[in-house]
Amino acid sequence: MKATIPIEKLLLNLLRIDSISGNEAAVAKYIESNLGGFRVKRQYVSKERFNIIAQKGKSDVWLVAHMDTVPPFLPIKVTPDKIFGRGAIDNKGNIAGAIVAARAMENINLLFTVGEEVNCAGAKKAKISGNAIVLEPTVFRKTFSQCGAVSVKITARGDQKHSSLLMSDKESATHTLIKTLEVLMKKNWFRFNVGTISGGVAENVVAGSAEAMICVRPRNHAEFLDIIKTIRALKGVKAEFGNQLPPFVSDLARDARLTGSREPVAFFSELSFFKKGILFGVGNIAQAHTLGECIKRKDLERLPGELIKLAGQLERI
Repeated sequence: MKATIPIEKLLLNLLRIDSISGNEAAVAKYIESNLGGFRVKRQYVSKERFNIIAQKGKSDVWLVAHMDTVPPFLPIKVTPDKIFGRGAIDNKGNIAGAIVAARAMENINLLFTVGEEVNCAGAKKAKISGNAIVLEPTVFRKTFSQCGAVSVKITARGDQKHSSLLMSDKESATHTLIKTLEVLMKKNWFRFNVGTISGGVAENVVAGSAEAMICVRPRNHAEFLDIIKTIRALKGVKAEFGNQLPPFVSDLARDARLTGSREPVAFFSELSFFKKGILFGVGNIAQAHTLGECIKRKDLERLPGELIKLAGQLERI
């Protein structure tokens, strides 16, 4: 029988595998190799990408964690109290915790997904029923609600020519784009972010095209609808929606037997795809996606026990 790997070594092995969104196959295969004793199957999302479903015994509870990370891949560093690396808390620390917790349980289901950082392709494909613990960095706080996410590419067109011939802002794609973004920023939507801006070819050439990628995180359905309506009504630019994901409240929020926050977290997660889900995990979201992403070693060791306790509570719901 293959010896099980302690949680820190398991995490370090996961961190060594580059699994930026779209490139999850290697880390998925490594996770599979650590699921001895489970009934394991692959759920393909595309030809080379697949979720992992692992089950043991009979249970209505699922531990759900995404396998992909944002770029760039980061070097690993271990200090007396922390482990650094891309995915340390988002989401490989939680993957390691889920595996170790599940090994100690007689009845549990595991779901590891692809694509959460881009379009949640894996969670959309999964379609599982039952109570789901969706693992994300929540500092061990139980949460039942989250903001939505609306992503949009805004493209402006102009008249490329010598900059000395510029007579009107409308002739420049970058000028039009900037004015459009100013209008949107004045809306005071919750967590409005202009992620990228590009356009033009040189400082002495009027820009013939320019584009920006934006993301907004609506707190409630009214704000979600206002964002969609406002962007669709923009004049002089082309708006192409990516994600149009409304805010979400789990059905479990209505269960008085469960303690936890009913206020939405600002970040979006796979929680929206699990009707009876609860958001929970190790680490602080403030560390996620940073160049110094890290997890506290004591928190990593604590995580399996917390998951076992929460899964047992949900099993009785």
